[in-house]
Amino acid sequence: MKIDIKWRREGNIAIAALLGRVDSSNSNDFLAMAEEGLSPGDGGLLLDFEKVSFISSAGLRVCLILARKLSSSGRAFAMCSLSEFNREVIAVSGFDKLISVHSTAEAALSSLQSS
Repeated sequence: MKIDIKWRREGNIAIAALLGRVDSSNSNDFLAMAEEGLSPGDGGLLLDFEKVSFISSAGLRVCLILARKLSSSGRAFAMCSLSEFNREVIAVSGFDKLISVHSTAEAALSSLQSS
């Protein structure tokens, strides 16, 4: 299954609104699209999962890779708008201890812009 990303920016934060499923069949594409969509001037990345029906461990791995790459270059990273199921996957895996997770895009943007 395919994953799509629609990009927009709020100040210096790149917002990637994802659509579809994120699993082992498209995780490499997801990583490539996320990296290609970032500009050198972006101070952070917000992944908006509002329209993501499912995220697997392969998708979580991509989120962790992105978080580490951004952190190593002094840029912020967050995720938002996860479904109840996807939020539970994040919590059970412990990723919510490693990655900033917010219930809404507005809350995430506020947090990222004040970083």
